[in-house]
Formats: sequence, C-alpha cells, structure tokens
Amino acid sequence: MPGLFPASKAGLRCDAEGVRRRLPVDVLILLVRDGRILLTERAGDIYPAGHWAIPGDKADGETVTRTAAREVAEEVGLTVGPGRLRFVGVIRHRPPHGDSRVGFGFLAETDADTEPANLEPEKRSRLTWHGPSRLPEAELG
Repeated sequence: MPGLFPASKAGLRCDAEGVRRRLPVDVLILLVRDGRILLTERAGDIYPAGHWAIPGDKADGETVTRTAAREVAEEVGLTVGPGRLRFVGVIRHRPPHGDSRVGFGFLAETDADTEPANLEPEKRSRLTWHGPSRLPEAELG
C-alpha cells in the first residue's frame, strides 16, 4: 500500500464550467488498542473546543498513507508505518472551518508498550482511550 492514493491526484474535481480544480485532501486515522479507540479532545479555535476527534490533518503533497503515518507521529507520538494502515473509506465532506474536501480514513492497531502523548497541546486538551460502546457524550467534530 505504500504508493496508495497520491494526494495530488485524489482531490481533482470539475466545477460548474468544467474547469478542473483540486479539493483539499484530509487523512484521518482511527487508532485502536485492545479494542479501544484513541480520541483527542479539541482545544483552540480552529475547531470547536471540547469536541472529540481522531488524529489527522491535510495531505501536503505526499501519499495519504505517508500523511497518515506522519500525522500520528506528529500529533500523538506513535509510530505507525504505512504498511500497518488499513484503508477504511473515503468521503467528501465540509468541515466547520472551511471548504469542501476529500477525506481518506485509515485504521491502525497500535502497540501496547508505547503510550500516546499530546504533542500539540494548543490543538488538543487531552487524549483518551474509549471502548466503542463507551464513547464520550460530548459532540464529535
């Protein structure tokens, strides 16, 4: 899967006049350990503070698998090589802060011997593991 979905091609679309435009490409990573999901509680002013999310961000000219591995390392300090990522889906969406974009989703099992760390406290107030039936009641966003 190393060359999967070059982000430079993934976001192509045509506008009403038939002109090709690029949509921003997001990558989202569902990290799982022992049947629990890692969620981050948002902080700051880009997204509504207090909303829960999973690690991810926009692709910057690299494949979406490389973006996913990079974002996990930058945001929560875990190493997830592109070979450990399982593609789960793609969606076109419009986040509350911007224009329409394409989102690629991945799932990765993490090692039990390494704990995640909040490496971007200006964007996240905390990280917590949750069972699928015990997700926080706060809004996901």
